Amino acid sequence: MERVLEQNIMEEIAQRYSTIYFADAPVDERDLQGILLAATQAPSAYNEQPWRFFVAKTPQDKEMLLEYMMPSEREWMATAPVLILVAGNMGDTHNGLFNYWTAFDSGCAWGYLSLEAQSRGYVTHCIGSFDRVDLRNEFQLAENLELYGIVALGRPAAEAVTRKEKQMPRKSVNAVQLRRR
Repeated sequence: MERVLEQNIMEEIAQRYSTIYFADAPVDERDLQGILLAATQAPSAYNEQPWRFFVAKTPQDKEMLLEYMMPSEREWMATAPVLILVAGNMGDTHNGLFNYWTAFDSGCAWGYLSLEAQSRGYVTHCIGSFDRVDLRNEFQLAENLELYGIVALGRPAAEAVTRKEKQMPRKSVNAVQLRRR
Protein backbone atom coordinates (compact mmCIF):
# COMPACT_ATOMS: atom_id res chain seq x y z
CA MET A 1 0.00 0.00 0.00
CA GLU A 2 1.38 3.39 -1.00
CA ARG A 3 0.78 6.64 0.82
CA VAL A 4 -1.34 9.12 -1.08
CA LEU A 5 0.42 12.48 -1.04
CA GLU A 6 -0.69 15.94 -2.18
CA GLN A 7 1.95 15.91 -4.93
CA ASN A 8 4.87 13.82 -6.14
CA ILE A 9 8.04 13.84 -4.07
CA MET A 10 11.21 11.75 -4.07
CA GLU A 11 10.19 8.08 -3.88
CA GLU A 12 12.50 7.30 -0.95
CA ILE A 13 10.80 10.00 1.11
CA ALA A 14 7.29 8.97 0.07
CA GLN A 15 7.90 5.29 0.89
CA ARG A 16 9.98 5.66 4.07
CA TYR A 17 8.41 4.48 7.30
CA SER A 18 9.65 3.50 10.74
CA THR A 19 9.30 -0.21 11.35
CA ILE A 20 9.51 -2.49 14.34
CA TYR A 21 9.56 -5.60 12.12
CA PHE A 22 12.78 -6.70 10.47
CA ALA A 23 13.50 -9.67 8.23
CA ASP A 24 16.03 -12.22 9.40
CA ALA A 25 18.66 -11.06 6.89
CA PRO A 26 22.06 -9.41 7.33
CA VAL A 27 22.97 -5.91 6.18
CA ASP A 28 25.56 -6.08 3.40
CA GLU A 29 28.79 -4.39 4.55
CA ARG A 30 29.10 -2.41 1.30
CA ASP A 31 25.53 -1.17 1.74
CA LEU A 32 26.21 -0.25 5.36
CA GLN A 33 29.26 1.80 4.35
CA GLY A 34 27.23 3.52 1.61
CA ILE A 35 24.45 4.32 4.08
CA LEU A 36 26.98 5.84 6.50
CA LEU A 37 28.63 7.73 3.64
CA ALA A 38 25.27 9.27 2.74
CA ALA A 39 24.89 10.41 6.36
CA THR A 40 28.24 12.20 6.18
CA GLN A 41 27.05 14.21 3.17
CA ALA A 42 24.39 16.05 5.17
CA PRO A 43 24.74 19.82 5.44
CA SER A 44 26.00 21.27 8.71
CA ALA A 45 26.57 24.71 10.19
CA TYR A 46 30.05 25.97 9.30
CA ASN A 47 30.63 22.51 7.76
CA GLU A 48 31.49 21.27 11.27
CA GLN A 49 30.07 17.79 10.50
CA PRO A 50 29.46 17.13 14.21
CA TRP A 51 27.78 13.74 13.83
CA ARG A 52 29.42 10.62 15.18
CA PHE A 53 28.22 7.02 14.76
CA PHE A 54 28.80 3.84 16.72
CA VAL A 55 27.79 0.85 14.60
CA ALA A 56 26.79 -2.31 16.46
CA LYS A 57 26.78 -5.41 14.25
CA THR A 58 28.09 -8.11 16.56
CA PRO A 59 25.82 -9.69 19.19
CA GLN A 60 28.09 -8.26 21.91
CA ASP A 61 27.96 -4.68 20.59
CA LYS A 62 24.22 -4.86 20.01
CA GLU A 63 23.63 -6.24 23.51
CA MET A 64 25.68 -3.41 24.97
CA LEU A 65 23.31 -0.85 23.37
CA LEU A 66 20.18 -2.88 24.10
CA GLU A 67 20.81 -2.95 27.83
CA TYR A 68 20.33 0.84 28.00
CA MET A 69 16.93 0.81 26.24
CA MET A 70 13.44 0.61 27.68
CA PRO A 71 12.21 -3.02 27.76
CA SER A 72 9.42 -2.44 25.21
CA GLU A 73 11.88 -1.06 22.66
CA ARG A 74 14.65 -3.49 23.51
CA GLU A 75 12.37 -6.36 22.47
CA TRP A 76 11.91 -5.30 18.84
CA MET A 77 15.24 -3.46 18.44
CA ALA A 78 17.00 -6.76 19.18
CA THR A 79 15.60 -8.17 15.91
CA ALA A 80 17.41 -5.58 13.77
CA PRO A 81 20.73 -6.84 12.38
CA VAL A 82 22.44 -3.45 12.88
CA LEU A 83 22.06 -0.75 15.52
CA ILE A 84 23.64 2.67 15.05
CA LEU A 85 24.11 5.10 17.92
CA VAL A 86 23.90 8.68 16.63
CA ALA A 87 25.88 11.26 18.59
CA GLY A 88 26.99 14.83 18.04
CA ASN A 89 30.17 16.64 18.98
CA MET A 90 29.22 20.02 20.50
CA GLY A 91 32.86 21.06 20.92
CA ASP A 92 35.87 20.85 18.61
CA THR A 93 34.51 23.70 16.47
CA HIS A 94 36.13 26.12 14.03
CA ASN A 95 36.05 28.90 16.63
CA GLY A 96 36.42 26.84 19.81
CA LEU A 97 32.90 27.71 20.96
CA PHE A 98 29.87 25.56 21.73
CA ASN A 99 28.15 24.31 18.55
CA TYR A 100 24.49 25.19 19.06
CA TRP A 101 23.53 23.41 15.80
CA THR A 102 24.90 19.96 16.65
CA ALA A 103 21.50 18.35 17.32
CA PHE A 104 19.97 19.90 14.20
CA ASP A 105 22.89 18.81 12.02
CA SER A 106 23.09 15.30 13.51
CA GLY A 107 19.35 14.94 12.93
CA CYS A 108 19.85 15.87 9.30
CA ALA A 109 22.59 13.22 9.02
CA TRP A 110 20.20 10.62 10.48
CA GLY A 111 17.67 11.71 7.83
CA TYR A 112 20.18 11.19 5.03
CA LEU A 113 21.11 7.81 6.53
CA SER A 114 17.45 6.82 6.59
CA LEU A 115 16.81 7.84 2.98
CA GLU A 116 19.91 6.08 1.66
CA ALA A 117 18.87 2.95 3.55
CA GLN A 118 15.42 3.20 1.95
CA SER A 119 16.93 3.58 -1.52
CA ARG A 120 18.93 0.36 -0.97
CA GLY A 121 15.89 -1.66 0.16
CA TYR A 122 16.44 -1.37 3.92
CA VAL A 123 14.23 0.12 6.62
CA THR A 124 15.09 2.08 9.75
CA HIS A 125 13.61 3.18 13.03
CA CYS A 126 15.25 5.65 15.39
CA ILE A 127 14.50 5.77 19.11
CA GLY A 128 15.45 8.38 21.64
CA SER A 129 14.35 6.68 24.85
CA PHE A 130 17.49 5.16 26.34
CA ASP A 131 19.70 5.88 29.31
CA ARG A 132 22.11 8.47 27.95
CA VAL A 133 24.01 8.96 31.21
CA ASP A 134 24.87 5.29 31.74
CA LEU A 135 25.57 4.75 28.03
CA ARG A 136 27.91 7.76 28.07
CA ASN A 137 29.74 6.17 31.02
CA GLU A 138 29.90 2.82 29.18
CA PHE A 139 31.62 4.54 26.24
CA GLN A 140 33.66 6.81 28.52
CA LEU A 141 32.68 9.73 26.31
CA ALA A 142 33.80 13.31 26.68
CA GLU A 143 31.18 15.76 27.96
CA ASN A 144 31.05 17.56 24.60
CA LEU A 145 29.57 14.46 22.89
CA GLU A 146 25.79 14.31 23.09
CA LEU A 147 23.87 11.06 22.43
CA TYR A 148 20.73 11.60 20.34
CA GLY A 149 19.29 8.34 19.08
CA ILE A 150 19.75 4.67 18.29
CA VAL A 151 18.81 3.58 14.77
CA ALA A 152 17.68 0.05 13.98
CA LEU A 153 18.62 -0.93 10.41
CA GLY A 154 17.69 -4.00 8.40
CA ARG A 155 15.60 -5.47 5.62
CA PRO A 156 11.84 -5.12 6.04
CA ALA A 157 9.75 -8.02 7.26
CA ALA A 158 7.12 -9.49 4.95
CA GLU A 159 4.52 -7.10 3.50
CA ALA A 160 1.74 -8.78 5.46
CA VAL A 161 3.56 -7.85 8.68
CA THR A 162 4.49 -4.26 7.78
CA ARG A 163 1.31 -3.24 5.90
CA LYS A 164 -0.23 -1.37 8.85
CA GLU A 165 2.99 0.57 9.53
CA LYS A 166 3.11 1.78 5.94
CA GLN A 167 -0.43 3.16 6.23
CA MET A 168 0.20 5.36 9.26
CA PRO A 169 -1.14 8.84 8.48
CA ARG A 170 1.11 11.84 8.11
CA LYS A 171 0.16 15.45 8.80
CA SER A 172 -0.52 17.64 5.79
CA VAL A 173 1.71 20.54 4.82
CA ASN A 174 -1.05 22.93 5.94
CA ALA A 175 -1.14 21.32 9.39
CA VAL A 176 2.56 21.97 10.05
CA GLN A 177 3.05 25.29 8.29
CA LEU A 178 3.44 28.21 10.70
CA ARG A 179 1.63 31.36 9.75
CA ARG A 180 1.88 34.89 11.01
CA ARG A 181 -1.26 36.07 12.78
